[in-house]
Amino acid sequence: MKEEKSQGNANSLNLSDLADFQFGPAWARPGAASSPAYTERPAREGRAPRRKEGGERRPFNRDRRDSAAPRGNAERPQKRDGRRVDSRREPRPQRELPAPAEGFRVELRPANSILELFAANIQKQKRALPLIDLARVVMGDKARYDLVFMKMENGPMLIHSTKGDQACWLTEAEAVAYLWKAPWFSELYTKEEIEIEAPKGTFTAVAVCSLGGELIGPVTWHGYQAALMNLYRNKYSTMPLDVFKNRISVDKSEETVAAWVQAASHKTVWKPTREGAADTVLEDNRAVEADFLANHYSSTYEVVDKVFINASTPRAVLSPGIAAHVAILSDKTRRFPQMLIPNLCHGMARHHMPIYKWHGNHFTGPSRVRALPEGTVLADRMMAIMNWAKDNSGKKADAMFAELSGVPAGTDEASTQAATDAHAPYVADMIWLLEQGYIVVTSDNAVWFPKGDTAPEPATTPQPRKGSRKGKKPAAARKPEAPQE
Repeated sequence: MKEEKSQGNANSLNLSDLADFQFGPAWARPGAASSPAYTERPAREGRAPRRKEGGERRPFNRDRRDSAAPRGNAERPQKRDGRRVDSRREPRPQRELPAPAEGFRVELRPANSILELFAANIQKQKRALPLIDLARVVMGDKARYDLVFMKMENGPMLIHSTKGDQACWLTEAEAVAYLWKAPWFSELYTKEEIEIEAPKGTFTAVAVCSLGGELIGPVTWHGYQAALMNLYRNKYSTMPLDVFKNRISVDKSEETVAAWVQAASHKTVWKPTREGAADTVLEDNRAVEADFLANHYSSTYEVVDKVFINASTPRAVLSPGIAAHVAILSDKTRRFPQMLIPNLCHGMARHHMPIYKWHGNHFTGPSRVRALPEGTVLADRMMAIMNWAKDNSGKKADAMFAELSGVPAGTDEASTQAATDAHAPYVADMIWLLEQGYIVVTSDNAVWFPKGDTAPEPATTPQPRKGSRKGKKPAAARKPEAPQE
C-alpha cells in the first residue's frame, strides 16, 4: 500500500513562539525582566484590609456566625463526589464521546512539516534543545501532529478518501452517507428543481426543525417520515437521532403552512455529470447513493491497512470510532508530552538531527557533542572560547563575548555597533565550535562545556515504560557498587 504523507503544512502553522526558540513564560526568556515579585492585592471598596504581619487577629464570634441570615436564596455549596458543587447551578450536560474503534494500533507522531521546521531552525540558530520542549510545541497545535492508524489482524477495514479531504470511514454505509456532505459532490452530480403536483389534503400545522428552521411537513402527510430522515442524514447526523427529534416543533400559522405547500410543489432531482449519463434523472437520495456506489465508489475510496490522519482533520469527515481515538490520544499526549519523545526521536533522526542524553534528558542540536581530540591545535580565539567555556560552563554567551573581546555591550547606538564589530570574530569561531560539537549553547544563550563532569551520552530511542517490574533483582541480590576513593 502507498503510505499516506503527512497533511500538515509548514506555511499554515503559527510558530511565532518557535522562531527564536523562546520556550517558557515571557519573564523567563533571554533579555526579559526578572520575575515580578508578589505584591499585595489592593483592597476592594468597602472591604477591610488584610491583617498585616504581627497584627492583632480578630476574635471569632460564633454567635454572630450562627445568627447571620443567608444572603437572598443562596444555599451553602455541597460536596458531590469529592467536589464542591453550588446547588444553585445545574451542571451542564456533557456530550458523550463515542467508543474508540477496536482492531487498530494507533500512534501519535509529529507532522513532517514541523520536523522540517525544527531541523531548519536548529541548524540556523545552532541551539541545543530538550526534546520535551519540542514535544510541548508540537502538542500546542493540532496541525502539528498526525495519528497513524494501523490495522491489526481481524480488524475492520479503513476506507480512505482519494479526494484529498482526509475522510476516513470504517463501513461502506458511512462512506456512502458522507456523499451528501462531501466537497466533491458537485463534481459528480448536479441538482435541479422541477415542478410537481402540490400535496392534496387539508393541512393545518407543519413540523419545523428549530435547529435550522427547515420545514419538514405535516405529521399526517404520507411523506413526513422520509422527509424527516432525509433532513437528519443530510445535516444533523452527527447528533443522536433522539436529540434531533426533540428539536422538532409544530407551527400552526397559515404563512408557514402556505410556505411548505409552495416548497412541496417543487422537487429536487439530481443528474450525473459523467459522460454518457446526461439523460439519467435520479429522483431521490436512495437513487443517488445507488448510482454513486455503482459508478464512483471505487474511484473515490481506497481500502488501506495504514493511514495518516492529521489531528486538525474535522471530526465530520471521520468515522466516530476513529474520531474518538483522535480525541482521546490527543488529550492524553497533551497532558503528558513525554509520551511523544520516542516518535520525536525517530522523526528528528530522519531529518539527520543528532539525539543525545544530557542531565537525564534527551537533547537535539546542530551536532553530536564530542571531546576535543588530544593534540588538536586551535586558533587563539577558538582556544580562548574553549577555555572560557570550561571555566564558566553555564554562563551567558554575551558575558563571554564581552570578557574575551574586552568590549562590553553598548548602551547607545555607537557603543552597540562597536561591541557588535568586536564580538563578530568570536561569534564566527563559536559557530564553528558548535558545529563540531565541542561546546553547546542552549535556548537561553548559556554556553556549556559538555565534555566535562556532566558529559552528554549518546541517546538510544526511549521506549515506553512497562508497568511490570519482572526481571528486576531484589535489593539483596544486586551487586554492590565499588566504593569511591
